[in-house]
Amino acid sequence: MVTIEQKLTVFSKLLNQDIKEEMDEQFLQLEKEYERRIAESKFAVDKEAAEIIEQARKRAEIKSIEWLSKGKIASKREMMQVKEDVIRRFMQALSNKVTLFTQLPEYLTYLQQVIDQMGELGQNKNPLKIYLTQQDDEKNRQWIKEAFINLGLEESQLQFEVADTPILGGMIIVDQLEHTRMDMSMLEIINEAKEQIVERISRAIGEVGDEGND
Repeated sequence: MVTIEQKLTVFSKLLNQDIKEEMDEQFLQLEKEYERRIAESKFAVDKEAAEIIEQARKRAEIKSIEWLSKGKIASKREMMQVKEDVIRRFMQALSNKVTLFTQLPEYLTYLQQVIDQMGELGQNKNPLKIYLTQQDDEKNRQWIKEAFINLGLEESQLQFEVADTPILGGMIIVDQLEHTRMDMSMLEIINEAKEQIVERISRAIGEVGDEGND
């Protein structure tokens, strides 16, 4: 069985080629935007703090503390909202980049690496149903079939269908006798890598936030 680490290894190679540049560019743009929003937020907080201080001279000290606490809560909420927005936009940009990648000749090299990872599948004698994207079914089905035959499978074992849900690229393989499912789609790999991506985005946002609070 292909492990998550094996799938991410191939996906990392993909990132290190074309998609990594897009990731770095996206991070740079998002960090700049976040810096701008932090600066605007800091200005607003400073202005509000100045007003609160002025009010504190006229009213009780406890009232100013109450307003400052509310300001901190609002700032934290805004930071969480920005983080969620950044993650959503980045994941969408990454999905779009992967979709473009599937139209390049290098995509077949990626598919070959994915299929090579499944060497043990060549010993399987059960009928297999292989789900592809519409594009792969129309343009690359024969190539994919031959790659699986070279793995040791018989052509009579293979049945191809278009996936009824988005998978971006790659494939999903179902053993029709054992009812097992091997998801080697690019969408699944992105989902498996999401935790690492979110961690990196959170770290970048945290660093910008710290700078904004200095």
